[in-house]
Amino acid sequence: MSFDVAINLVASFIAFLVGWMTRNLLAYYRSSRPVARLWRVNRQAPVTAVVGDSRDDKVLWEADAFAAMNVRLSLARELKIHSIETVRSSTFSMAAHAEDNVVVIGGPAMNQTWKTYANRLDLPYEFRIVGEHYRIVAREGGESFGGARDPEAGTKADSALVIFAWNPFEPSSRLIMMAGCGYLATLAAPAVFSPEYARKLARRFDMSKPLALIISVEDVNGYVAKPKIVAWEHFAQPAGG
Repeated sequence: MSFDVAINLVASFIAFLVGWMTRNLLAYYRSSRPVARLWRVNRQAPVTAVVGDSRDDKVLWEADAFAAMNVRLSLARELKIHSIETVRSSTFSMAAHAEDNVVVIGGPAMNQTWKTYANRLDLPYEFRIVGEHYRIVAREGGESFGGARDPEAGTKADSALVIFAWNPFEPSSRLIMMAGCGYLATLAAPAVFSPEYARKLARRFDMSKPLALIISVEDVNGYVAKPKIVAWEHFAQPAGG
């Protein structure tokens, strides 16, 4: 092999290596980095997802389960976190999981763990039963968000509450809580961790501070549009929970 050929081969390899590194770096900044800014996972602690118990509303519980699956896919794809335990609220053990990065999926109607963590946070919104349905109500001002249905137009709307906070039992670990008033918004809530949505959130909000988001989603004859942020508020988190 001549010296010139060897030089060309080395140059080609370096060009390939630089191109490969550049593509991967761009992919990281476009997708993984914004998602990581939302999650802010403590890599030294496990990730545990807690879904509600089925009880009488099997459809809503299945929505929790599908949402948990989408959360696991997001963590695996964007952050390369593959070991994620999913447990039901009734089997969630504070002794085993209190210091984990905790993802609570499903509201207080079916997930007792939601109540456990919500009681340790000064959340600006809460779930309340209004009439026969759950709604998300602002603690100050009383503005409320929920679901609506128009059978004639073939539309359904729903709202979800998504919380980004620190685990009150271990402040170095992350606490994410998400729940819809109904199954539609519960299914849609994990969309906030998609790279496109994460970029918008990371640009708009300081994700190092606890944040409560209200998202709204609409189903029009089977077509589900992207969730929209309809209200938000940063909130103070007491030191040590």
